[in-house]
Amino acid sequence: MIKIAVVGLGIISEEHLDAIYESNDFQLVAVCDVIKDKAKEAAEKYKTNYFFDYHEIPKMTDAEAVIINLPHFLHCESTVFFLENGLHVLVEKPMANNTKEAALMNEAAEKSGKKLAIGHIQRFFKANTKLKEIIDSSELGKLCMSTELRTVDYFNDRRPKWFLQKEKSGGGIVINYGAHALDKLFYLIGITDVEIHSLIGNVNNDYDVEGHAQFFVKFKDGPSSAITFSGYSSVGYECIYYFEKGCAKVTGSSELFINKDGTWEYIDVKEDNKAMHRQLAEFKKYINGEPSLIVDGEYGYKIIAAIEKVYEEH
Repeated sequence: MIKIAVVGLGIISEEHLDAIYESNDFQLVAVCDVIKDKAKEAAEKYKTNYFFDYHEIPKMTDAEAVIINLPHFLHCESTVFFLENGLHVLVEKPMANNTKEAALMNEAAEKSGKKLAIGHIQRFFKANTKLKEIIDSSELGKLCMSTELRTVDYFNDRRPKWFLQKEKSGGGIVINYGAHALDKLFYLIGITDVEIHSLIGNVNNDYDVEGHAQFFVKFKDGPSSAITFSGYSSVGYECIYYFEKGCAKVTGSSELFINKDGTWEYIDVKEDNKAMHRQLAEFKKYINGEPSLIVDGEYGYKIIAAIEKVYEEH
């Protein structure tokens, strides 16, 4: 059983903690957050130790691995710290704020001999897993192109303020949701060499991060994708994939539809909201040196490099 800690108890942390608690392969030995009440409440709920400073975890526990769920600007320094102290690391996406930080994280992983994984969760959604099977089987012929439209109230009062400060977040809607969109494409198509053209902006001048973006992704010797993000109102979220012999559509990340003759057919993929459990199981395989669907730091670097292309191009 792998002894693991969770650092950062933000909104996604409960999914990580539930997955660990229900796993037969991991034992939760610590939680950590600078907000003391959060740390204490999580420790009580999951029956584990709590810390307010993550630097104490290697000294005070026998943790072998850690999940980092901190603000983006802390991903690099915390990842490097844990790797240098002998722990395997699963860090939430985006891997880092820029490729310079991502490179430092990969260097630390190589020197330490410990494993560095990046939490690109959408590849573990059953709708995307099934879509990958359809693409690989050529059931609908060759994939020609795709579109993604995501609208969300990005500047709502519930969003932590660091998200809206470029120095801390690395950017706005592109680095946050673009990490999902690009990983999904790289996973589905199996290519990471891309050309990108983009336009981004913000009609809300209260913040220094972008609130809307459109970018065009062209895969080398492969299909293209047009991605549209709007952060001003929550209207919908869907991805459409255009093949030689029809189309596929994923709405809300979990509902899959196929269209072969002009009619959309719902495909029940038996979504179970256990994507985080599947990611954790793949993290175990990765730690043990087995083939795994979870992605490593070298792949994470490529996602950040693609995001930088979006920002550089506009």
